[in-house]
Amino acid sequence: MKLRTLTSADAEEFHALHIEGVETYPTAFLRSVAEVRATSPERTAHMLDSGKMTGAFSEDALVGFAGLGRNDFASARHRAQVGPFYVNPAFQGQGAAQALMDALVTRALGLGCLQMELYVWSGNPRAQRFYTRNGFEQVGVVPRSVIIDGVPYDDLFMVRLLDR
Repeated sequence: MKLRTLTSADAEEFHALHIEGVETYPTAFLRSVAEVRATSPERTAHMLDSGKMTGAFSEDALVGFAGLGRNDFASARHRAQVGPFYVNPAFQGQGAAQALMDALVTRALGLGCLQMELYVWSGNPRAQRFYTRNGFEQVGVVPRSVIIDGVPYDDLFMVRLLDR
């Protein structure tokens, strides 16, 4: 498994994997399949050139991605937001997710962040266990975080303190 920061050169492959992720786990993403499909190649390329997205590659194929954003406000620059985070099901359990998380932690620490935050669907115990194993603790619930086809879904808000 190779990791690297994604760039605009990866836009087409990222876009396809992002669509796959939303189709596979619609409650894990804020954007719908239609919204992701409608994203222009230029917008995808611009987002990737921000340097916030890390990709996991098997051979030369993109099999996973993880985003890390940081607040621009001086009073909140110590906080990093994880997401989106997705690994193709065929590569789950093979270390891709852990490699991506390790890369995000290293990046957050390099940016001087004191904590990482994320939202995870309350109905996804596998992801919750993964995040808990990686030091995240549930600190809240976001009721009706997303509503898909009229059905509300809650998210758990999880935080990992990096200065412990």
